[in-house]
Parts: sequence; structure tokens; C-alpha cells
Amino acid sequence: MLARVLRTVKLDTIDGRSEAGVFLRRVREGLLDQLGGDATPAQRLLVEEACKTALIAQAVGDFILRQESLVRPDASLLPVVLQREVLVGSLTRLLLALGLQRAGKPVETLASFLGARRQSG
Repeated sequence: MLARVLRTVKLDTIDGRSEAGVFLRRVREGLLDQLGGDATPAQRLLVEEACKTALIAQAVGDFILRQESLVRPDASLLPVVLQREVLVGSLTRLLLALGLQRAGKPVETLASFLGARRQSG
């Protein structure tokens, strides 16, 4: 149910002071920073979905860790464990689409810096 709710909620409508809001903000900032701070609109959409998926996966993971057992009496795993694996797989695909390498931020060359300084001074 949490997954369904968060899929329809814009990140900006979640109270930024809440634990979920802080988590979402940190993940978003981290991913945008990793992209060099200048993300394309498509990358921003992927970042938003990655943030939501990461939050859902974390919440489900926390729920799983609070369970007394992860195995049913018939020796099969609880369905929530398998659902979490699907979420993690989805998050992995989103992160791979964004790229796992840190993008360099544009750096001003020494020549352009000195040129601008001469013009202003």
C-alpha cells in the first residue's frame, strides 16, 4: 500500500521535516550532486522515482527486520521479502540508468578566470 501511495505523491508534498521527507531530500540531493548538479529533465524524473523507490525499499526492509521469522511454516519465504527484492531490483535499474559514476562539475579554466578578472579589474 505504501508503494501505491508514494507512486502518486509528488515529493514536494511530503512534509520535509518528517523522517520520510528528510530521507527523500538527502537521496535527491545526493543523486543530483552525483549527476554534477545539472540534471536533464529526464534525469530529474528518474531521480524522483529513485527517491520514492529507495524510501519504499527502506520501509519494507525495516518492516522485514522487525519480523519474528522470515519463513512461513511451509518453509517458504514471506511474500514481503520477495516484494522487497523486486523493489531493490527496480531501484538498481533506475540507478544504472542514471549512471553510477560521479559526473564532474564544470570547472572554469585558468585562462577564462584570468580573462574575466582582467575585464572586471
